[in-house]
Amino acid sequence: MTFVPAYLVVCMFVLVGCSTRTPEAPTGTRLTFQPPTAPNIVVENFRNSILEKNTENFILCLSDATSRSRYAYTFEPSAEVAARFGTLFLRWSPQAERQAFLSMISRLTQEQAPALDLTSFSTAFSSPDSTVYVMDYILRVNHGVTAIPQTLTGTMVLTVTPEASGLWSISAWRDAKRPADTTEATWSLLKAQFSN
Repeated sequence: MTFVPAYLVVCMFVLVGCSTRTPEAPTGTRLTFQPPTAPNIVVENFRNSILEKNTENFILCLSDATSRSRYAYTFEPSAEVAARFGTLFLRWSPQAERQAFLSMISRLTQEQAPALDLTSFSTAFSSPDSTVYVMDYILRVNHGVTAIPQTLTGTMVLTVTPEASGLWSISAWRDAKRPADTTEATWSLLKAQFSN
């Protein structure tokens, strides 16, 4: 009779009991965020964060002078919304953007996502210190609030600037109604309605 040391018996049971399991499929949407080493990547990250309902990536697209950016973030609403909600936007900040974004996506089911079309995309200005993009947008959000339009249209002007780290972020966002639009249903209206 051969004697087998106890530690070898334990090791054999452990090895027999261990097997490689099939990895679980990831849950939710695939999240895409590239290091924003160039201004155009910021715009792509911005768009993806909205489509993916990713609050953290959305906020990372905006400059934050309290932590990482040289420039304070500013948002200028469309003229009609500014006239109606003037005081609301006087102290608009990345935290206000976060609240409005969270409020918007909280009204969507897990399967629903905003749709954002950016058209007439052009570079209005470009230098080593900033790039200014102008584009028309159509934002569709099936938020279920009857008093607020679900399709928002307008023109956005994004100023993208470098941070101390060399990465880029949006330091200014200006919203405006397109001349052809007959109703005031810009992104600014959605921000105002979902700000609290």
